Amino acid sequence: GGGKKLVYVDLDDQLFTWYRSRRTDPTHKSIASADIRREKVTFRHLEKEGRRISKELNHSLPSSSWFFRFMKSNGLSLQRPKRQDKIPLDEVLLNYILIKFNDDI
Repeated sequence: GGGKKLVYVDLDDQLFTWYRSRRTDPTHKSIASADIRREKVTFRHLEKEGRRISKELNHSLPSSSWFFRFMKSNGLSLQRPKRQDKIPLDEVLLNYILIKFNDDI
């Protein structure tokens, strides 16, 4: 199974590498949270970079739908990761208990 084979494997690889240089995978365990990159990457920015890379590689320019499929097949998102910015629930509970305990004294 598995769907259609990639036509521009080198473009796919280079664009993925470019994307990861701007936005680190937040689920990657071996990267310190201070080293996680969260630059905003717009769809237009992704298309512009993809077209630049495809010109370098002497490929025909990919369509907008190619970029949508690229994002989907690689499981990428253009949204800023929110979960990393939030305070963990156990930390919130601990702070609440400490505040409540201090108020009762």
